Amino acid sequence: MIYDNIDFFNCSEIKSDGTLLRFTEELILGLGYKEHQRGRFYGYRSIGVELRFKTKSKFFDLSLEAYKENCKVYVFYGDYMDKAYTLEHGKVTTLHIEVPEKIVSNKDRLPRGGFSNELIRIVIGYPGYVKYKGINFFNNDVFLPEKSDIPSKSLVIYGSSISHGSESLEYINSYPFILSRLLNINVYNKAIPGSCLAEKQMIDYVRDIKADIYFVEFGINALRLYSKEEYISYLNYIVENINNLKFTSVFMCGAMLEEDIAKTRFNEFREYAKNIDGFIDPDILLNRFEALTTDLLHPSDFGQMLIALNLSRFLQEL
Repeated sequence: MIYDNIDFFNCSEIKSDGTLLRFTEELILGLGYKEHQRGRFYGYRSIGVELRFKTKSKFFDLSLEAYKENCKVYVFYGDYMDKAYTLEHGKVTTLHIEVPEKIVSNKDRLPRGGFSNELIRIVIGYPGYVKYKGINFFNNDVFLPEKSDIPSKSLVIYGSSISHGSESLEYINSYPFILSRLLNINVYNKAIPGSCLAEKQMIDYVRDIKADIYFVEFGINALRLYSKEEYISYLNYIVENINNLKFTSVFMCGAMLEEDIAKTRFNEFREYAKNIDGFIDPDILLNRFEALTTDLLHPSDFGQMLIALNLSRFLQEL
């Protein structure tokens, strides 16, 4: 969405107090399955939102507020990373950002990735509870990105905390962000930790984002909630309503070691999913158990890298 002549990429709503939302608040407050309604607060996390703009100013002041927890923010010029900042929760932090001279003087000679070297990108990282409080260009003009400034292809990702990038040390080490670098594509990260339940309204929302291809990681959050029949019903709705779809089921995790209903459903979910067009074997994407963190669920930074590298091979058609 456009606000203050800035493209708030991957942002669906900016509340009156500046809260940045990847989904509409109406959608967020309707998420859940029976008593499981964690999506109604996790949905407020704006990880993966980017402020994108161009300016001839050599410096600017960006004011952001972190609430609930400290938050990481990254500054990129095109694909060139500049700095990472930590916003202290409960405060409005004004970042004085100066465009590096080497970027200014060499912008036409520097090799570029998917993004123009003139495009300034402010990336919201973990945990993502951020409010936008304004930006000061000191009486210099600010310009929206042009079509040539951004990648021509786009990917939408919907999934659990694994796709959200939880437990990786930095959001920019998550597989969605690495994929954007590997393939020079725009990635809309619409994953929602602990709450990837494929509600009808969420799938309709994902479907309506204009993109070239869609990737869904569905199953881990449903292991202890959905029966096999419910999983089949929700997965069928995904497949029937999202075009240009690639998807995977439950990644290897600690449930494989248990002797309870989670292990049974782990196998049932995978067995059903593998016979549907567009399925990518999760054991191909994440092929090393020791690439998990000690919670035996979330991939480490190394695991995120493996998923990105392996998934990129299935998305070469982009």
